[in-house]
Amino acid sequence: MITMSKKVKGLALFCDLNGDMENIIHDGLNLAHLIIKGKPFSSIFDEGSQKKAQEFVKEIKSKKWALEWELNLFDGKQIKVLHFSGFRSGKNILIIGSDSRDHLYSFFNELQEINTEQTKLMRRIVKEYSNYFEAANKLDYDLYQEIIRLNNELTNAQRELTKKNIELSELNKKNEMLLKEIHHRVKNNLMVISSLLNLQSRQIKDKGYLEIFKESQNRARSMALIHERLYQGSDLKRIDFSDYINTLAHELFNTYVKRPGSINLKINVKDVMLDTDIAVPLGLVVNELISNSLKHAFPDDKTGEVTITMEKDKDKYILIVSDDGVGLPPDMDYTRTKSLGLQLVHALTSQINGKVEINGSNGTTFKITFSE
Repeated sequence: MITMSKKVKGLALFCDLNGDMENIIHDGLNLAHLIIKGKPFSSIFDEGSQKKAQEFVKEIKSKKWALEWELNLFDGKQIKVLHFSGFRSGKNILIIGSDSRDHLYSFFNELQEINTEQTKLMRRIVKEYSNYFEAANKLDYDLYQEIIRLNNELTNAQRELTKKNIELSELNKKNEMLLKEIHHRVKNNLMVISSLLNLQSRQIKDKGYLEIFKESQNRARSMALIHERLYQGSDLKRIDFSDYINTLAHELFNTYVKRPGSINLKINVKDVMLDTDIAVPLGLVVNELISNSLKHAFPDDKTGEVTITMEKDKDKYILIVSDDGVGLPPDMDYTRTKSLGLQLVHALTSQINGKVEINGSNGTTFKITFSE
């Protein structure tokens, strides 16, 4: 055994191709007592690393070298983690180990400085693989530095992204609050218009003009309901149209039906979320159709039923408002009618790129088909 008074600690072993130890060249780790000639290299490790050490030797035999293996060596008292590299030359294997990766490289260079007859073979093997070892060392170091650089860039980018996300989150909260306030104010303004129309209508004696004021009041109220739902909901772009229709229909019934129970209301609209751009004009359409049924379908205190259904068929929505009242005149052309309500139904349906179908027999049925 040859010892050296160097700061870097390590060991170098000669093994045969079976991995049995033949000689220790250098030991700065006080592990010479473990190195017994003829014993397998793997025997000096703890149970967990013994199989790994056998694989290490197999890799050296198969490709003549194996770099950067970490193995747990047991010296009888404690476990020491060592880094190993191995080289094969002919029928010999040189295994070098140290307590850190950096020390392994330094210890490798130290081995080249030993100049005794006992180490001629070792020095020849070291010389043979020194260029490869140093190249591998440089490659590993350069790769390590590149990883550090990329990691720093990634950390800085992540920090900047987090900062931007916080700023965007705060801006989004402010915009949501602002948008909610806009919906709230629009709803209040529409309710003020509705109230003013109601007050003004009290001074009107003519039934025809009174009806016009009431219809305008209901239209303002139908739009106010949508902005109220948007203000109260968590989604500032879409509303629950089923809830909206239920509220609107019952309010219109309270306005037009003088004898409770004389006209039944059936609503079958479930879980329909609509974008605001669709909901506002469609809400006015529903307002007109329900109002028309309640005003004209049941003259002379007739009884009957108004039904509202809405369903989705693939990418299309189908809204049906029907009644079992007196129906429409057979020669009526709703596209040319002077009725403002039916003109609105036609114009607003076109606005959402929808289609209107009317059946005036056995009551009146309006079918509105549209896509979102």
